[in-house]
Amino acid sequence: MKPTSLLVFAFCAGLPALAQIPALTVTSASGESSLTLYGVLDAGLARVDHTLGFEPNSSVAVNVQANAHGNTAAIGVLNGGLSGTRWGLKGGTTLGNGFKALFDLESGINLGEGTVSNGAIGLAQTTGLGTAQYTSLDSSLSGQLFGRAAFFGVASDRFGTLTIGRQQSLFFDVLPGYEALGLAQMFTPLGFSGSYLGGGETDSIRVDNALKYRIQIAQFTVALQHKFGGVTGDANAKTSDQAMVNYESGPFGVTLGYEGFKDTTVTANGAASAPGTVAVSFYDTVAYTLAARYQVGKLAIKGGYEKEEITNPSDPAGDASTTSIYGQVVSAVNVHPMTINGSPVQKNVNVFWIGAGYDVTPRFNVAYGYYQLAQQNFQNGGSTAGDASGKSKFDSILLDYKFTKSFDTYAGYMVNVVSGGLAAGYVYPNNSIIGVGARYFF
Repeated sequence: MKPTSLLVFAFCAGLPALAQIPALTVTSASGESSLTLYGVLDAGLARVDHTLGFEPNSSVAVNVQANAHGNTAAIGVLNGGLSGTRWGLKGGTTLGNGFKALFDLESGINLGEGTVSNGAIGLAQTTGLGTAQYTSLDSSLSGQLFGRAAFFGVASDRFGTLTIGRQQSLFFDVLPGYEALGLAQMFTPLGFSGSYLGGGETDSIRVDNALKYRIQIAQFTVALQHKFGGVTGDANAKTSDQAMVNYESGPFGVTLGYEGFKDTTVTANGAASAPGTVAVSFYDTVAYTLAARYQVGKLAIKGGYEKEEITNPSDPAGDASTTSIYGQVVSAVNVHPMTINGSPVQKNVNVFWIGAGYDVTPRFNVAYGYYQLAQQNFQNGGSTAGDASGKSKFDSILLDYKFTKSFDTYAGYMVNVVSGGLAAGYVYPNNSIIGVGARYFF
């Protein structure tokens, strides 16, 4: 094995989640196999209104959406203003007859603390404190060594790519190209909250024990993904099925997708009487998305729609036996979260977004996005204010300047206003973030 020169991959500022990056690559003498070390370092400073303190374990550091916790502003270090900070190893080897084996291992890290991103431990550590000091949020990155990705498989230009392991959702694979700010993590709701890309719940943004198949046929790309539950006696419990069709032709693109999850989880602070624990609720979710983009010279227009349907879990008996999750002790389990007045209900959410990005110069891009989440009333005769219909609206602006293909700086602003049931219990039905930062690809 011998080291080669640095490889500079093409980087698209509008698609940070899909950008290829410069990487240190080691290849065999024959060129038949390779091992690449890569990563993204993204950090900056931000001021967030109406929030608790910046949380050192969470991959997103602070809650930038309107929330009922925290009535004062906080200034702190952003961990991933545009892209999640990470490092990874990927590689492949030639198998012959047009086939290649490949793998990817990717870890999310908190740049400010130098630790592996761990949302669950943040939730556990704030349980039982009495007065909460830090933002604590559900996250699919909760202490796993390779929480962002851990899979391998085989690929062929003719027959497609088949991979197995921990992989991101199909919505996450495609939608960065259909949102004007490229799913900027701290300045767009689609980038900040995994619930949109997970089809209704944050933990579903990345899928364990998944088999994914992708093939390109002319201008169409078709992708399928299935999660195996591994539950004895019930082949459907804790499973997931996803499908996506993408059409790209020059300046125009359109994508249509489906995600369905059985017994997906949502983690929260544990029971008040059990410090250092977490609580978990189980749900079934179904989501559909339709998005499109069109390029007119230097102007890129992008928008989309997603419908989410959230119900009680399919395997409540099995879910109720959960005693730990992400390495944390579970002190409370809710297997009927969508039950009101003794009857099961369905929560429907409609998500809409539209925006545009403009290349002022080849290095400087300005983008604006508008987003709206509309929750339909599911009170079922109950009096819970948070279950009433409501809306959450976002406006985002992002300025991004590329010094090189591997280094850029940015400034962003996002404001969120909630109303109706989504504002129930809030002292301030709004929040905003303003921040600046830099990003380095290696």
